Amino acid sequence: MKDDALDPELKAMLQAAAAATGGPSIRELPIPMARAAYRERYLARGLRPPEREVAMTEQVLALPDRELPARLYRPASMPEGKAAPLVIYFHGGGFVVGDPAAYDHQSRWIADRLGVAVLVPDYRLAPEHPFPAAVDDAWDVFQAVADAPDRWGADPTRIALAGDSAGGCLTLVTALRAAGERAGPQPAACLSLYPVTDYTDRCGEVWPSITAFGKGYFLDQVMLDWFADLYFLRNEDALAPQASPLRWPSVAGLPPVVVVTAGYDPLRDQGDAMAQRLAGAGGVVEHVQLSDMIHNFPGYAGLSAGAATAFAQVVDRLGVHLQRR
Repeated sequence: MKDDALDPELKAMLQAAAAATGGPSIRELPIPMARAAYRERYLARGLRPPEREVAMTEQVLALPDRELPARLYRPASMPEGKAAPLVIYFHGGGFVVGDPAAYDHQSRWIADRLGVAVLVPDYRLAPEHPFPAAVDDAWDVFQAVADAPDRWGADPTRIALAGDSAGGCLTLVTALRAAGERAGPQPAACLSLYPVTDYTDRCGEVWPSITAFGKGYFLDQVMLDWFADLYFLRNEDALAPQASPLRWPSVAGLPPVVVVTAGYDPLRDQGDAMAQRLAGAGGVVEHVQLSDMIHNFPGYAGLSAGAATAFAQVVDRLGVHLQRR
């Protein structure tokens, strides 16, 4: 593999993984075990929690026809009773694995670094809840928070959306839907990390980066297919704009958006295309291209100083947009 620009610590990690004869991939496990393995690995390899105290409380979001668990993180330094910025963070995991517990260290880290509250909803996952369940959950969570900001101690003008991979897709789709309903609440800013934005590979077309980096970089093409097979009941569902936001009819009217792509990520090209389309619509778009990173690099930030620095860089960009309001 051509990896001259790859972060050295990530490169060493990939080489060690390729040489190992370890256990099965998560796709080879029963779904409950796959989710447990993902959680364990994300916590073990990812960011370390901050030294300063960040309080976490278990929450229940009352949505129109269901309840959804969530975790709310608040830095101990955040004054009680004062409305503060709030980031709704949608975790990654291909719409099949991942949960707020897996992202516990990362959520505490974001809350501490930006001095904001972080709400991580436990949105519904496939195969038990195929598309569009996760999309519906993301939209209803944003509406619930925006409609009752006092409950969350949130400044209604500084509610941001963020997420990675599958969660990066949910971030974009939620913001695009809000922009289309101009009379409703709007997010203050968005951070979309290495998002999936287009599933045309389900119908025969494949993005070049999927071919180039679809093997040997942890997230491989077989894994992408496994996730999509579980998420979609029909291939044609994958082409709906709610699944493939690159196909959204109009991408105008969004708040400031930070789109992050990684040089060695199978999803790189479609993330780049999304950033370019948003910029072409006249929005405030920061496209951060991390040429030396892989997909899900925050999940390896405990093993790579470069990955930790890169994640700090992009999270800080979200903080700048929240401070400007």
